[in-house]
Amino acid sequence: MFRSLFAFVFSIFISVSAASDAEPPITIGLIHFSPPLSTDMDFGPTLKHLQAFFAPRKVVAKVYQSPELEKAVEQGKIDFFFASSGFFYRMQPFGARDLATIVIAAKTKPNFGTAGVFFTRRDRKDINKFEDMKGKVLVANYETAFHGYRTGMAELENRGFNHEKFFKKVIFAGEKASAIINDIIAGSGDVGFVRACWLEEYELQNISVMDKLKVIGAKPGPIKCLHSTRAYPNNTFAATYKVDSELAREMTLALLSMKPEKDGQAWSIATDFKPVDDLYRSLKVGPYQYLREWSVKRVLTEFWPAFLIVILGIVGLVVHSWRAQKLVDRATTRLLAAEESRRRTLEKSRELAEKIEAQQKINLVGQLSSMFAHEMNQPLAACKYFVDGLKALRKQKRVPDEEMLDFSLGQMEHELKRASQIVNKVRDYSKKTVTREARVDLTSIVQEITQTLKVKFNNTVVVDVRCAPDVDVEGDPVETEILFWNLLKNAMEESQKVECPKVWVVLKTDEDSAILTVENSGRKLSAEDVAKLGTQTFKSEKSEGLGLGLVVVRSILEAMNGAIQYAPRDQGGLKVTVRLKRKI
Repeated sequence: MFRSLFAFVFSIFISVSAASDAEPPITIGLIHFSPPLSTDMDFGPTLKHLQAFFAPRKVVAKVYQSPELEKAVEQGKIDFFFASSGFFYRMQPFGARDLATIVIAAKTKPNFGTAGVFFTRRDRKDINKFEDMKGKVLVANYETAFHGYRTGMAELENRGFNHEKFFKKVIFAGEKASAIINDIIAGSGDVGFVRACWLEEYELQNISVMDKLKVIGAKPGPIKCLHSTRAYPNNTFAATYKVDSELAREMTLALLSMKPEKDGQAWSIATDFKPVDDLYRSLKVGPYQYLREWSVKRVLTEFWPAFLIVILGIVGLVVHSWRAQKLVDRATTRLLAAEESRRRTLEKSRELAEKIEAQQKINLVGQLSSMFAHEMNQPLAACKYFVDGLKALRKQKRVPDEEMLDFSLGQMEHELKRASQIVNKVRDYSKKTVTREARVDLTSIVQEITQTLKVKFNNTVVVDVRCAPDVDVEGDPVETEILFWNLLKNAMEESQKVECPKVWVVLKTDEDSAILTVENSGRKLSAEDVAKLGTQTFKSEKSEGLGLGLVVVRSILEAMNGAIQYAPRDQGGLKVTVRLKRKI
């Protein structure tokens, strides 16, 4: 009896075992997630639950890289797969069907379980918002990474940027987030992009990164980690086309019946994959790759209104051309008559231009003559002063010592040289060959002319000179001498109209200009008097003057791109400020 019962039980066990061995194992493909892995990427607890649920039937899982998992789904080599919602969405054309979406304590809503985060070094003051990232170098996972690249590019498209032209360069550092973070900290890239929660995962592993990094464009939302993009459905468990409906039902029941782990890992159902669809559409990849490819049918379908407009335009152009030709034929006769009239008018205009040019030459000769007479008077008067001095010594029957004689001859030679330079300069004006690009030592010119005029005025005028050393300007040396000679000579002459005549000369510089100030004591001037200075309406009160000194000053400054200002002094007299471009 006992033997018979044992044999019966043993036969049932053998038959069940045989039946179990006869059923093929359930195969699950797991996409390779880049470390560090958060709890919503760890399939270990779920695998243990499924193995217990389907026992004694085996449940096996294998990790695939993204391209290999894609081939396995297309060819039906696996029953189920666990991957990002983006990967699942791309597999729908191959018959994939989502069964459940993972949730954890930090991501309790399956429709909003993943996102991406842009970050940069904390000391980068030039990168604080999305616009600041334009033209910078991005470091990300790899081109097809849903979490680690595409969610970020979709966010740029949503903000109105062209993601393909937004960054100066994109560096794909591979799967490890540590490589991306290290590149940003080391300065190999400007901006990094990783899956949301990666930065927090590093902190949980006691790897301090947040003190060196800052997040760009952080958003509020149902995800408790820092993120810069919109949220998408979390990692999804899906069935391939080879799975029968009964096994798919049992697998769904098994997933949804799994009790939450300590970290909150459980399964729910995502109902909104439209954000994923919008992502692929905006990036023109995955199921919308065809938007990057053109065919005759697509061109006609998308642009038929434009083709219709073009056809109508061609018809209209033909009609317009016929009508226009008729109008052209009519207008040609009128144009020929008008051309003849225009030719006669041009001939008269040419004759008038020749007359005007001749008159301009006459005016130019007059202007050059006036300038020559005004400027030549200065060196010739100085020479006459030294000659009169030597004559006076001769009348007194005194023999000048060698130092005085050398000084007088040297000054006469200098003034005669100035006279020769003025003659050459007037000749250049008449030929229009003047150049003003030489380096002119303004400090030396101010000091030399000041010393010469002090002697000319018999030291009757106190001249206080303060010059910054080595002040060079861009211009012509002779014009610069004429400019300062006129200003200082006028100042000294005006100062003699009051008691205790005095002149102040200050030469200083700022960043790109030389500033020359000439002040003199003298009679008080009204605003109307100051406004007339340097204009053609100003008339000189000096019997020997032509009234051209300040006009010449203004002309020289205009040619040198300089500026001049006149201001009356409260104590009487005038303050003149000249600004010239420095030659650095």
